[in-house]
Amino acid sequence: MSGNEGSSSISFSSDSWKSFENNANTFLLKTNEHVLQGLNPGGIYQAIWCRDAAYILKDWFLSGNVDGVMQQIYQIWSHQILPNKEKLVYGRGSPQMKFSADVIGENKQEEFEGALPTTIYQAGFSEVYGKNPDIDSTALIISTTSWILARSLKGEDGPSYSSSSSSASESSYVVASEHSSDFVSALLSKVGITDPSKVAEFVVPRMLKAIEYLKSRDIDSDGLLEQDHNEDWMDTAVRAGKIVYSQACWLLGLNDLSSLLSKLGRSEEANGLLRLADKTIQGVEQQLWSEKDGCYIDIQQSPRSDSYRMLTQDISSYLIAISQNTANDSLGVHRHSRRNHRMAQDHEGIQVPKAVHPSLHKRAISTLDTIRSRAWKEKWPLVTEKELKRTGPWVLKPYQYHNHTFWPWTTGIEMIARSRFNRIEECDILLSKLSSEGHPHLHAFYEWINPITDEGSGAYPFRTGITTIRIAIADILEKIKSEPSSNLSIQQPQKEH
Repeated sequence: MSGNEGSSSISFSSDSWKSFENNANTFLLKTNEHVLQGLNPGGIYQAIWCRDAAYILKDWFLSGNVDGVMQQIYQIWSHQILPNKEKLVYGRGSPQMKFSADVIGENKQEEFEGALPTTIYQAGFSEVYGKNPDIDSTALIISTTSWILARSLKGEDGPSYSSSSSSASESSYVVASEHSSDFVSALLSKVGITDPSKVAEFVVPRMLKAIEYLKSRDIDSDGLLEQDHNEDWMDTAVRAGKIVYSQACWLLGLNDLSSLLSKLGRSEEANGLLRLADKTIQGVEQQLWSEKDGCYIDIQQSPRSDSYRMLTQDISSYLIAISQNTANDSLGVHRHSRRNHRMAQDHEGIQVPKAVHPSLHKRAISTLDTIRSRAWKEKWPLVTEKELKRTGPWVLKPYQYHNHTFWPWTTGIEMIARSRFNRIEECDILLSKLSSEGHPHLHAFYEWINPITDEGSGAYPFRTGITTIRIAIADILEKIKSEPSSNLSIQQPQKEH
């Protein structure tokens, strides 16, 4: 036994590893050309969505398109919300605003100062989709920007596709079109905005301003950020309150920016962010862990003011956040985790990812088991465990969009979470749902899949889903490459007697 109730440890066979490696490398090779064509999500979506761009940019970086990444990071942060800077609209996703967009006035611009918009349009204006800027859009761009710059400033190697196989390395020769976002990117390349140190000088003050905005979203000072309806990626589920996924995005931003600031010698600021991260983790553990459910779960406030809780696949993001910069990261054990690391050493015999305290590890394993038992319906891992009570502005039928469907995007997130806690065999299961016989376009290229009819819907090809799966593959391959084969194990639920 590994020391975790309800699970046992078995060896990860070489045959299983070979199966995953072959499927992973085939997927990488067959998706290269689709990923590096633009920063927009793809298909019918032509604008830049900040939350999606966070994943696409990381994919570009892993693929070797470093200059393009630096240009686009600079461009995105140039659209940070500041008073009287550019035209902004908001409210289209808000039931309080009757799902109608309005122009943001000067007072609201001051209130939103520091945040990033939901969407950056080519026409010279941006949009905040809900009543307030999304937590995840701003936090994820902070995370990705910091993650990339921390590796670029001193030339450190991190996970990459080229390190996993010779065939996958061909992606480093694919260059994204400079016309894929807007004309600004071409101008930036001419003025030299590809130097990581210059980009850092431009974006670090802006990221710190963004942190200040996000801090203001913790209205009751309990460490958890509150959101209003439709202010996250699931923008028709009208969920509001204390959402696990949004806390995870906030933690990722704090952890990765802290790592970057440490590299820049700004230890006092870095430690301040780590204290915020610790407070958030305490808040999640105290309020968003459900002993009854055996998993983390949202405290969601409905428009009718009754609280309810539903399991969603995106809670797996929190498991990534608590293991970020600790498990398979070239930056090593994160400074804020030293206390947890010492505590973990007091429990001999319990195998946990570096610096993840055994109590968090136990809850993470339980959460993964709960997701599998409640949200995996037959052959599909679904984005919600059951049908949504209410949706808007789009009234969704069951098995449509966010309503009890299969999303390649969040399945990629779940793969990363499972790999961080040594559930590699389950990652192979999930990857097999996304590609079949070397043909990833069958499922992975669609925005979402109807689990009843197996029909793909939404944007095609949906770049966000493809890139997240590719990032998960890089994360998993790097983890297995860095671990001695004798240490690789998978946590499997014990059979009930």
